[in-house]
Amino acid sequence: MQGSWKLVLPVGFVLYSLPLFLRVNSTSDYVIDEEFHIPQGLAFCRKQFDVWDSKITTFPGLYLLALVLQPFNACTVTGLRLLSLAGAGINILLLYKIRRRTLAGTGGNAYAAHEAITLSVLPPLYFFSHLYYTDTLSLTMVLLFYNYWQQEAHLPAAVCGAASVLMRQTNIVWVCMCCGITILDTFIQQSAKTRPDGDKNLSLFGSELWLQLLSSPQLLCNCILSILAKCCFYASIILPFIGFIFINGSIVVGDKSAHEASLHLPQLLYFVIFAAGFGISNTLRQLRPALALLQRHRLLTILALVLIAVVIHMNTVVHPYLLADNRHYTFYVWTRLYGRFWWFRYAMTPLYVLALALIFCGLRHMPDSFKLMFPVSLLLVLCFQRLLELRYFLVPYILFRLNTRPGRKGFAEWLELGVHLLLNVVTFYVYFTKEFYWQNYRTPQRIIW
Repeated sequence: MQGSWKLVLPVGFVLYSLPLFLRVNSTSDYVIDEEFHIPQGLAFCRKQFDVWDSKITTFPGLYLLALVLQPFNACTVTGLRLLSLAGAGINILLLYKIRRRTLAGTGGNAYAAHEAITLSVLPPLYFFSHLYYTDTLSLTMVLLFYNYWQQEAHLPAAVCGAASVLMRQTNIVWVCMCCGITILDTFIQQSAKTRPDGDKNLSLFGSELWLQLLSSPQLLCNCILSILAKCCFYASIILPFIGFIFINGSIVVGDKSAHEASLHLPQLLYFVIFAAGFGISNTLRQLRPALALLQRHRLLTILALVLIAVVIHMNTVVHPYLLADNRHYTFYVWTRLYGRFWWFRYAMTPLYVLALALIFCGLRHMPDSFKLMFPVSLLLVLCFQRLLELRYFLVPYILFRLNTRPGRKGFAEWLELGVHLLLNVVTFYVYFTKEFYWQNYRTPQRIIW
């Protein structure tokens, strides 16, 4: 049945989504940021590489991909949007393959297929699968990279990693994360080989591993050689990117004024609420362990509450776009809750602590290397973004959800899928029925994620 799922999932997803895609496609030529993406994509599709909109802040990967349409004379708005739908079809296949591997036989292929469907219809992700935005195809490249990396196929992984960075610069963080995990796992694997009992349970957070490495020059040399063999391909991406940042002065290309990097720690808090809210199966399965964890470590829980309250007070940043653009759900969440009631930000503190515990418990089965590198990567990719934008949460959420603790499929998994589908119905209903006009736009505006 494994081979059948590899065909049924992408074909079924595209056929299921096609009528909705055609309806979305007929509503408007441009949807919000498509007014930048589509003209640029059409220019590259027609091989007009001297055309570049200075307001675009990403590398040209999305627009270079439009070249595949050129031989078919499909350089149209519909053709560009179909690239996203095709990417979403590839994504569901990759989600299935990766989740089947992380489930490690728990529940069989049908369980992995269920999880892939659930993740592919994640409401913010599913919506943008119908538009020409970077999100869907950026995720495609990240998943291709992650899939090859899991198989230790480091050369194709690096190629896909480079493609993901061309789609969106912040994807360099995931390349660095996997490279870091590879390095740390190599230290553990090489050290375990030299131990007479073959102990593979060495901890990164203990002193035993590091004392062994420092006391054996030969072991350390073997580790370095093995790391160079595995990570040289990733270094060919990471080192030039560091040079780019040094020369450019920023991770952003084009218009830097609206995307200046600044410390914004509450982004991590918004993300954990996002992850707990959409990752219903993990939330329900880990709720009891998370509450028990917080109760066992009461002092740490109190310190976390105080620290988060201080972060909220000292570091809450409100980007002008958040208050000015009423075409996004985040505008309404902020203006009607966070911005309207000063106390609401602090009232969310216990939920932030609980959500952090839920994520920790959901990943507690993962190796130490992942438990170290994933939080660091979250901080890097989220906490220097001033704008609260749910699209920034998609890749880290998918990587989190793909690695959540395996369990037998049950009510929690069905509930998660059902909620995702219901939210999609509501989202598209609002999109199709709610119209309003801006003074400087001739066409009606609509509300999206």
